[in-house]
Amino acid sequence: MQKIVVVGGGYAGLGALGALRDLPETELILVEPGEGHQLIPELPEALAKHDTVDHHVMPYSELLKEVAVSRLPYFAVGLDTHNKTVLLQDHDPVQYDWLVLAPGSEPSLPPIPGLREVAHTLRDGHDARGIKDALRYAKDQRVAVIGGGLTGVEVAGMLAIDHDVILVEGFNRLLPALGIGLSTYAYKRLIAAGVTVVMGQKLVRVTDTHIELEKDHYGYDILIWAGGITPPAWIRQSGLPVDSRGYPVADGYGEVLPQVFVAGDLWHVVVDGEDIPATAQLAALAGNFVGQTIASRLTKGQPGPEFRPHLRGMLISLDEGQGVGWVLHGGIPVRGFSARTLKNYSFQQYRLKLSKIFDRPWP
Repeated sequence: MQKIVVVGGGYAGLGALGALRDLPETELILVEPGEGHQLIPELPEALAKHDTVDHHVMPYSELLKEVAVSRLPYFAVGLDTHNKTVLLQDHDPVQYDWLVLAPGSEPSLPPIPGLREVAHTLRDGHDARGIKDALRYAKDQRVAVIGGGLTGVEVAGMLAIDHDVILVEGFNRLLPALGIGLSTYAYKRLIAAGVTVVMGQKLVRVTDTHIELEKDHYGYDILIWAGGITPPAWIRQSGLPVDSRGYPVADGYGEVLPQVFVAGDLWHVVVDGEDIPATAQLAALAGNFVGQTIASRLTKGQPGPEFRPHLRGMLISLDEGQGVGWVLHGGIPVRGFSARTLKNYSFQQYRLKLSKIFDRPWP
């Protein structure tokens, strides 16, 4: 009996479990302290006035009801690779024969004076609830969003209908993961929605009432940080080989050490010298790939080809009715209502995929 431990019940962790669930002579253990699978790309939607956070969290009690997966509801806090155990908070270590590390990431908060004391982040449902509790859904409330990447743009666009929003990006354009034309479209759409967009200035200091940039300063009521992610601290201290940013150094199969794999945000995927942006779609593909690799090693004694993800696209919501991005392998640009519709469709497709993998009757 081979014991396979998956740390993290996000897109990558569930992708791995889906590929491993029918493997004979195995024991599957999920280490996940949260009560539900967080649909992280949907969390900006949850901030809308008439939406709820619970709609974007799938309880594990329902999700895993029909599959032979044991969930340990504890935080992973370290590794002992010599004894092949995962160290857990307030619980005995759990042993493994094969290990998939997919705990996600943490917000990367730089040492900007005053930032940590006031910043809201958006990495899970708990964060989303904290932001919603602070919002008044009134135009006299200014929300400062720091970071013009995928999350920052979506949050700014979603909140603009009910708030005075300022979006700050240190570089000279938004959405660097997209082409310049789509980036410009997003900028114009946010401006038309009433968002104050400030680019080319970095945040240098935060007080209780103002954000201070390199040249200007602005008042705010709520500050949301969307300025980047970093690996969990315990991963950086685990003894695994890591790069200069603290990410585990994996081969083309996601393997870091013998029978220890990473997936999701922990796997810095590079294909033909090109960095692949960390998204939920990539995490799900990587988790499934790692699960299939382990299954192939156990059943056939060898893996298949190395990981070369085929992304279906990248879609960003600009508000409740507009979006921007690209679709299909050739990168066909889409914008406006069609992009927003396709993004909603992608959300539903993922839910349907989970319902098939885990035998759950979700619509």
